[in-house]
Amino acid sequence: MKLLLSMLLAFTLASSLTINDSLLKIHATLLPKIYLMDYNFKEKIKNNKLVIVILYKANEYRAAERLKNRIDSRYPEGINSLTIVSQTLPYSKLTTSNANIFYMFPAPKETILKAVAYAYTKKALTFAYDEQDLHYGVMVSLNIAKKIKPVLNLKAIKKSNIEMRPVLINISHIFLANKELSMHRVYKNSAVEPLKRGVLV
Repeated sequence: MKLLLSMLLAFTLASSLTINDSLLKIHATLLPKIYLMDYNFKEKIKNNKLVIVILYKANEYRAAERLKNRIDSRYPEGINSLTIVSQTLPYSKLTTSNANIFYMFPAPKETILKAVAYAYTKKALTFAYDEQDLHYGVMVSLNIAKKIKPVLNLKAIKKSNIEMRPVLINISHIFLANKELSMHRVYKNSAVEPLKRGVLV
């Protein structure tokens, strides 16, 4: 029994170490800025507060807190006259929350799908730590293969009646679901560049 507990603890620690702190710093900076790229963001703001809920599994609590602290440190005075309110929340308590942005740490497919569906009812932007979760309807992530660029799931964005400004679309990879190769991503960097394919790992 002690051996089993030790193995489970080791697995939990290893899983939590996969979160890249440098990437969290970039995410913390970009989250509010990407939200403000929505032409209609003012209609969705209440009490002049931009609310960010960070969803996590139990073993990623510390990573979620690190992201929260980075957001709070980066925007102590808010942005564009908006106060930024960030909070961490386990996926199990998702339905107790309301937010403008739901940030999602890696989780099982069904968990992500439920979170995406809930965020849709709140007309909220969804942002994934793991780029692969765009397959499940998350709207935004980052690609760090060569240059750091946003990846936009325009189908999911349009479904939520979010209209992003062209300046964001032009600097982003566009995610397109490939029905035949469900575990592939297809990028279109811009209207003038050829289609790029890459296998998710």
